[in-house]
Amino acid sequence: MARLKVGIVGAGSIADLHAAGYEKEPRAEIIAVCDRDEDRAIQRALDWGARAYYTDFKEMLENQDLDAVEILTPHYLHADQVIDALQAGLHVSVERPIALSMEEANKVVKTAEASGKVLQVYEPCLFYKPLLDARNLIDAGEVGTPTAIRVSMTIGKGNTSIWDFASQKDDRGLWRFDPKFSGGSPMLYDVGYQTFCIALFLIGNVEKVEVWRSDKEIREGMNIDAPTVAMWKHFQQDCYGTMTLQYAPERKMRTDHHPLEALITVEGTRGSIDIIRSSDPTQLEAPVELRRDNRKVYYGQRNTAFRDSFVRATQNFVSACYGEDEPLLGMGEARQLLLLTLAYLESSRRGRAVKLQQG
Repeated sequence: MARLKVGIVGAGSIADLHAAGYEKEPRAEIIAVCDRDEDRAIQRALDWGARAYYTDFKEMLENQDLDAVEILTPHYLHADQVIDALQAGLHVSVERPIALSMEEANKVVKTAEASGKVLQVYEPCLFYKPLLDARNLIDAGEVGTPTAIRVSMTIGKGNTSIWDFASQKDDRGLWRFDPKFSGGSPMLYDVGYQTFCIALFLIGNVEKVEVWRSDKEIREGMNIDAPTVAMWKHFQQDCYGTMTLQYAPERKMRTDHHPLEALITVEGTRGSIDIIRSSDPTQLEAPVELRRDNRKVYYGQRNTAFRDSFVRATQNFVSACYGEDEPLLGMGEARQLLLLTLAYLESSRRGRAVKLQQG
């Protein structure tokens, strides 16, 4: 079997985690890197053993050796770049979101359907094994009928400058603070989108969303959307959800990657489940705890690393390109998550609940 030849587009801080998936995947290899910063493109090409580098995306698409691209650029570029890559005959994996509007998303989906190529919206949280374990326990009835889901997200300070926005000296990552580039608020798609992804995966569709958002100044002219609280109701279920986002720059996290931790709790008529998603490789707690009948049962390895989820997400994409699997997060699900995230944004702006039309 010929190896899938992949180009990485956008060589920022998240790219290392994506590249690790290909380094551990014998059916694929990175052959090209594209980044507007030429020095960074050259360095990443050397790091990953790529044969070519580019500073222009459309020039990269002319590389006849490519089979697929992985798009890791700022949000506002996603829709156009996905469409260009699909029309060039390439399979595409794109970081969330698929687009910044439903109109753009519909164009992307139409192009993907016409191309016959694979389109995966990359979402590593769905490949986090403790979350899969929790889903299996819920499906098996271990908590009874779900009545509530709570997601607590905390941004802290890691071992590196990644997301250290207050003291960052260059402009990498600062596009998040411009709504034209990010699509809304800085953490909208890293926190709001992920939260709905988890809620849909564990419980099901959402019919109503309400958000209370604060904007904290972290340096002159730069605000982060925290603390924030979101609430929602699941469709045709007496099950409600809440999300809290805290910005805690004095809280140190043992990670060289994005310092974002999550605690997820699902309550039911029979019991409850806690899921810890930590970026700390030395985490001591078991990642899944089931509480039922005055007993606690622990699942998973204590050193479960979230970075391993990127490897599994990449394996899913490669399998889909070979026709052996379907993308876990395909076009329909990506559109639904975008719709929910836009409702989250609209509620935070208008200060009232937003109801979603189903079907």
